[in-house]
Amino acid sequence: MHAPPLPDSTFAWDQYWHDGRLASCGGEGGANYQPLIAEGWRRFFEAFPEGTRMLDVCSGNGAVARLAAEVAAARHLSMSIDAADAAAIRPPRLGPGAGMIRFSPRTPAESLPFPDDCFDVIVGQYAIEYTNVDRSLAELRRVSRETADIRFVMHAADSTVVQEARRQLDDVDRLTATGIFEAAEALVRASGSGLPPVNDATQANFRHALQALQSAATHAEDLRMYQNVGAVIVHAIEHQPQVGAGPVLDKIIETGSAIRAHQARLSAMRRAALDAAGAQALARSAEQLWSRPFRLAPLIRSDGAKFGWVLASNRDLD
Repeated sequence: MHAPPLPDSTFAWDQYWHDGRLASCGGEGGANYQPLIAEGWRRFFEAFPEGTRMLDVCSGNGAVARLAAEVAAARHLSMSIDAADAAAIRPPRLGPGAGMIRFSPRTPAESLPFPDDCFDVIVGQYAIEYTNVDRSLAELRRVSRETADIRFVMHAADSTVVQEARRQLDDVDRLTATGIFEAAEALVRASGSGLPPVNDATQANFRHALQALQSAATHAEDLRMYQNVGAVIVHAIEHQPQVGAGPVLDKIIETGSAIRAHQARLSAMRRAALDAAGAQALARSAEQLWSRPFRLAPLIRSDGAKFGWVLASNRDLD
């Protein structure tokens, strides 16, 4: 019924959240989610009373948790908000009501450190579909009250977000297939060891990798990514005589790690995204666990673009 669980490693998300980003997609850098997503959450949070206890699962740096805190602060109310994520999140302590939020890094949805029946609200934005759904839903049912309000926004396989991710992943796959990072590292290590660079096989391999990078770029939608990678690597290698092999290797490895982490996140999104049958199956599982109806609907932008699925209990989907 459900997609297989994703790999346990969270390195790609550790790196992503390290710089204080809020939204994983549908937002930009340090900004929170764009209006289509943010306004739906704000409407959802507006009816909660004083003292509501909420869990934001797979929270990242707390985009949805912050929206809940902002709404509560604007209404002069207090909420108790737990934001849990399997990654080593690094949330900035900014924004109205930020003091209401308690973050729990390295806390997967499949194994939560909270007591039974303690949450009035369970939410997740592009979250539940990344987990082992059977285990995480059962765990969320354990920690939620019987009458808890629940709302998940999930990736849809045919959404504009996932379609763009597929295009980006094609670009990244072509880039990494050139072997540019491996060839650059080998060249720097050989040069640093004192081997003669002229006619050295490592130098020839590096030239071939650069040519492959240039060739792959002709098919790229994200040409800037290719140009930036090539420019960083060439610039670093050109400065090896002045700075030594160590800093150059560090820069190449850092760049390669960033690209591979981006690749891993895009791959995870593609695997996690739900088609209509998958979304309906998840909804049925939630209904069985909470013993009440859930409503499933597409999240559609005003121009007709689909942004995902919304699954909710007890409240209108708008």
